[in-house]
Amino acid sequence: MKKILAFSGSNHSQSIHQNLIDITASKVTKHEVTVIDLNNFPLPIYSIDIEVQGLPEEVKKLRQVLIEHDALIIASPEHNGSMPAFLKNIIDWLSRATEPGQPFFGETKKPVLLVSTSPGEAGGATNIKAMKELMPWWGGDVKGTYSLGSYHEKFLNGKFTPETDKELTATVSAFEATL
Repeated sequence: MKKILAFSGSNHSQSIHQNLIDITASKVTKHEVTVIDLNNFPLPIYSIDIEVQGLPEEVKKLRQVLIEHDALIIASPEHNGSMPAFLKNIIDWLSRATEPGQPFFGETKKPVLLVSTSPGEAGGATNIKAMKELMPWWGGDVKGTYSLGSYHEKFLNGKFTPETDKELTATVSAFEATL
């Protein structure tokens, strides 16, 4: 049984991405999954001036959590076609916690499922495409993606519509089959 780490790249207290990651994680059936809140690892905006004073302890703690897991599920919002500054800042700090050229999601490359949603029709697909291209540099091997557009029309009364639920279940099942 593999250990999967799931998190949202949003720092919004009412994040639809946190909801997406919670539901996505609940669909994992063959492996152990841990959901974390990146807000529990508060970091300053990356700066070489801060780095020369030493890596913040929260970076070391988060990297250790990443090392302890075999795969990742990441839900990322799309801000102006890219990942939010909150998530980019965490990635920047993690990149400094290892030797240049080494994967910073852990000691080896990790299988990754990238998911996103938005109130708009594209569901964050532009950002997911960009993250998929960057993931190998960060230490990830993207095994699947899922973009859910029109979130507010597809999440009703505390759950996804049957069609959306079926799509998400199939995506998670296909990801698990790669592990």
